[in-house]
Amino acid sequence: MTKVAIKNENITSFGGIYHIMDVFSKLGFEKLTESVLGRRGCSGKAFSHGSILGSLFFSYLCGGDCLEDINALIGQFRQRPGTLLPGADTVGRGLKELAEENIAYKSETSGRFYSFNTAEKLNTLLLRMIRRMGLIKGSSVICVDVFRISLMKELKLCIK
Repeated sequence: MTKVAIKNENITSFGGIYHIMDVFSKLGFEKLTESVLGRRGCSGKAFSHGSILGSLFFSYLCGGDCLEDINALIGQFRQRPGTLLPGADTVGRGLKELAEENIAYKSETSGRFYSFNTAEKLNTLLLRMIRRMGLIKGSSVICVDVFRISLMKELKLCIK
């Protein structure tokens, strides 16, 4: 005799993403994001930077490759209790708010102009997230610069 169990829960093909959302929550990434990037909006009703980056990242993990894919996946994300993530338009506006000015540089030898962007706040956030996950220890990062990456003798990551 076969037993059948009737489930009232919603079933989604992206159920594995809920585990990732739980891990992000347990690591406190949303609060960390707010501490590094600051609060967004003055009314307290705006989506946080953490929610914006979460929506983008979770969409990417579910196969999304552009902002509009967030709108197709947002219904799946909201099936997880307590989840409220912004749509593609809000994510786009939030990312524009995080943009920083490019730095122009003229080479003394060739006379050519170069433009680069350090994205200092986002790089700081990335390093703190990596530390929080335990991938590097606080003393592992020796220096940060945008030009060269090398590995030290003691296998400490040094971005020069």
